[in-house]
Amino acid sequence: MRFALIFIIVSFIAMTACEKPESLEAIAGVEGEVIFASWPDSLEGAVLVVFDKDLDFDRIDEPEYKVIDHFITYGDPINPGTDSVAYFVQLEAGEYQLMVIGLLLDPAQLLANEELFQEIQNYIVVPENSAPRGIVIRRKQINEQTDWYVHF
Repeated sequence: MRFALIFIIVSFIAMTACEKPESLEAIAGVEGEVIFASWPDSLEGAVLVVFDKDLDFDRIDEPEYKVIDHFITYGDPINPGTDSVAYFVQLEAGEYQLMVIGLLLDPAQLLANEELFQEIQNYIVVPENSAPRGIVIRRKQINEQTDWYVHF
């Protein structure tokens, strides 16, 4: 009888411990793979950057155009010489533009220094095939991108 009572108590604890947690929400973002064809010696790394939908890529090289005003977030820094890398960037629902950029400074130094980061357009190299990817996330979902080939 005592073992039956212990079994019932343990079963009850196990059942309540296995309930689906209510605090975990679905996440949204973008994922894919970047494949690098070449790495110039001048690059210290690369990074996938997310901008708002209003960034004018034709004006990136203009000194008075503030690219940083359209910046949303970035992915993990990518080491020079990397052949390919999978990426995931968590985002809220909305419209974005993604771009892979080369960095003339060590990514850790650039991304950690607010003054340098404010002038990020002075330290980037836009790939030859620089067309950004526009994405739309309408709800909590992962937007899967096809392979992205980058040529610096």
